[in-house]
Amino acid sequence: MAVRVLLLAVATVLGCIACGSGSPSPTPIGLVELRVLLARNGITTLSAVSGDSACPAQSLQDNALHLTVTTATDPAPRDLFLYLFRQRYFAGTAAAMDACVADYAASAGEARVERIDSTPYRAIGIGWSGELRRALESALREAGR
Repeated sequence: MAVRVLLLAVATVLGCIACGSGSPSPTPIGLVELRVLLARNGITTLSAVSGDSACPAQSLQDNALHLTVTTATDPAPRDLFLYLFRQRYFAGTAAAMDACVADYAASAGEARVERIDSTPYRAIGIGWSGELRRALESALREAGR
């Protein structure tokens, strides 16, 4: 009986330590929920490929999601490369994303590379319309809450 009480006390203490570690960081939503948010903001997702990065030379594949998207006023398919980072590491990933954007821009020729940084997401693409950019910023803000 004493061993059982001791084990219960240890489990309670460990549970309190695990749960009481400061303020929680935003939990990224899943792909299905993200696509729902994108759709609510007027973005249609045509395809999604996990691990496909805009800059394969960089080590960002584990964080990458390549979406092909359209909007009502711009039905041409556009690439959206979305990267997800843990909240506590987000600031430290800026240099890696800068290098990624530079590589992507070098392969894009004259086209302008778009970038959105909205914790815990970073998004890049080429040829986004103003509507796509605004809708994406809104969806990522909502997703990061």
